[in-house]
Amino acid sequence: MFLAYYVYNMLLIVLIFLAYQYAMTGKRAFPYMIIGIFTLVIGLRYKVGDDYLAYTGFFSNPKLFPDMEYGFTSVCRFFHSMGFHPITIIMLVALFEIYFFVRTFQKFKFALPWAFFFLFTTLELFIWNNALRQSVAFCIFLYSIRFIHERRFIPYALLIVLAASIHKTAYPLAVFYFVLNFRVRDDKLIQYALFFGTFVAGAVLKEFIFANLGTIAGSIGFGDAASNVDYLKTLDWSNSKNSMGIATFIWMLLDMSVIWMYDKLKNAYSHTGFELYYKLYFIGIMLQNCIGGTYLDRVNMYFLPFRIVIYAFFMYELSKKKDVLYRAPIAFFCMLTYALCMWAVYNHAATSSPYEFVDLGFFPSKQTFFD
Repeated sequence: MFLAYYVYNMLLIVLIFLAYQYAMTGKRAFPYMIIGIFTLVIGLRYKVGDDYLAYTGFFSNPKLFPDMEYGFTSVCRFFHSMGFHPITIIMLVALFEIYFFVRTFQKFKFALPWAFFFLFTTLELFIWNNALRQSVAFCIFLYSIRFIHERRFIPYALLIVLAASIHKTAYPLAVFYFVLNFRVRDDKLIQYALFFGTFVAGAVLKEFIFANLGTIAGSIGFGDAASNVDYLKTLDWSNSKNSMGIATFIWMLLDMSVIWMYDKLKNAYSHTGFELYYKLYFIGIMLQNCIGGTYLDRVNMYFLPFRIVIYAFFMYELSKKKDVLYRAPIAFFCMLTYALCMWAVYNHAATSSPYEFVDLGFFPSKQTFFD
């Protein structure tokens, strides 16, 4: 267990430090260092993540290749034919995730240090370590938003095709190029009404979802799992091991604070495409209130993680203020969210711990020294 705390904390510190240096200097060496370190540490893990064995097993069994998306299977088929170790697919996934994540912040690198903090503390990193294909598809989608802001359809469309070649549920994301730039009324009172209204709606929707789980899962592209309804009902991304009762309250406070600061953030960062990220973030938090804790959380994997971007803008804006009234919320939210992350590690949430490195001759395969 000690190794898990050491790895996550050291990785978090190193990534934030390098991201800060990148933000301050703009030197291209720092993002390369970030990508390299993240790929090695996360890519060389061993049995970390509920789906780890499923993906390494898939890589080792060519008979299963036709059952997955063409992009993913093509990569697996190529490296398997070359005789590569199964850990190759884990490393490639980590590489794609961090590459597109870092590239997203290229034009607003000042927010990257905070983005890494929330990548860990929202537990999104643990989801990356599980739903590997969909996490890669999300990171590609995250990066593609810049092309909606720039009104460049061809690069956006190509990225969506790339994402869909990894996970087919990405195809519907193409529609956002045509709808995300539309103006909507952004009154804060309306946002608060929608935000709290979805809590009420969620109580009804979750009952309906669980009653019709198999049909719904099949209709949104998860037909391969729809036949096993009992299994679907066990898939609860917001289970008690993640302390989601407390976490829900903390995220609710943070979301309310973001909505309160919406006008200031929109005006200050309009050049970054902030409104586009914000719309997707708002969809995500409403869906979380409505369907959080059900299998449809898999749909929200394309929206809820946008809170990492919005929280990063929010915290960066607060950090520019010298007044204690601004600094106090930073300390408050940082301590609480960091504690939740460490508590999740302690409870082995999503098999995030214990942490081991794969045995390639130069990494230990067991934690005997640390245990």
